[in-house]
Amino acid sequence: MYYPKTIFAFICLILFSSFKFPNEKIFLNRKIKNITVFDAAGKSFPLYNLLGKKPLIISPVYTSCPSVCGLLSFGVKKAITELGTLGKDFNMVSFSFDSLDKESNLASFENRWAMDGTNWKTISADAGSIKELMQSIDFSYDYNPTTKEYDHPSILVVITASGRISRYIYGINPSKKDIRLAVLDAYSEISMPGIFKGFYLKCFSFDPVLKTYKLDWGFLISTFAGLLIIGIVSSIFIKSFIVTK
Repeated sequence: MYYPKTIFAFICLILFSSFKFPNEKIFLNRKIKNITVFDAAGKSFPLYNLLGKKPLIISPVYTSCPSVCGLLSFGVKKAITELGTLGKDFNMVSFSFDSLDKESNLASFENRWAMDGTNWKTISADAGSIKELMQSIDFSYDYNPTTKEYDHPSILVVITASGRISRYIYGINPSKKDIRLAVLDAYSEISMPGIFKGFYLKCFSFDPVLKTYKLDWGFLISTFAGLLIIGIVSSIFIKSFIVTK
């Protein structure tokens, strides 16, 4: 079932987007470039240093963006605050694709969105490295010399512990459900999510058209039908056992 709000949000995303979306058929499961990045404290390190035993979510932005990046960051802040699992289930970085952004710009952006600078921090790189990383995640952006702004999509890129692209999350207001499920998907690369989390993940499937997770009614119906049959057979067996005894 498609919900009106989801459909409306996706239509708006299409109408107001003058850029292409990532080619998921080609880029999903690809490894991102392990470029050298720097953070708000001026420390330089390989991007893969941010990968560990949990997924990493990359939010491509630039700090002087007057509109979209702020809306996206607000939406992300709201979703991950409601989730309450940042640092426990996943880490996050806002990556500036503007090579003019320096440490002071990154620090101001972190302060603006009250990032902790550890589990969620702002990073960037030199122009050549930025281009490499953005190409490796198929993120398109164009500088408009008239407005002195970048035209770019609003997406989050979920990366597995080994550096592979697991899922793209679209829009300026990502849902906590999509983030939670995308993180669980990314976790499956290194370990099983557990019975309850595994079942929860199986209850949803990613819709490639609407770019969001939706209930997998086929799985739910077959699962509950199977449980019903097991219940009926067990009930008959128990009754037969009681009568014969």
